[in-house]
Amino acid sequence: MTPEQAISALDRHLAAGGQDAVLRRWTGSGSARTPVDVAVRVRAQDYRVEELVGGIEQGDTRVVLSPTQIVAAGWPGPQGWPRNGDAIVIAGRERDIISAPPQVLNGVVVRIEMVVRG
Repeated sequence: MTPEQAISALDRHLAAGGQDAVLRRWTGSGSARTPVDVAVRVRAQDYRVEELVGGIEQGDTRVVLSPTQIVAAGWPGPQGWPRNGDAIVIAGRERDIISAPPQVLNGVVVRIEMVVRG
């Protein structure tokens, strides 16, 4: 499978069974703090009890997203990938991104699986 095929398959999966969300990075500080947002499609699933290991807590959620919307929007940051300290808004609720390691195939980011809290 090529990276392009992997991304395309994930995009189709998210289009069919995912939900809309907003990936957010806050910039500035104090009263000058402003969000930089990008609309994304995600699959969000709460962790099961047996998955609560390695810093994952009850109430945390696994969120899977594609790089497609991030790249298209030119979202800010190193390679534009989400990182600890960013946020995601799902169903109107802003949640903190705890970790967001990109999954790479042949040197290309094909998927991002995040742990979110809050």
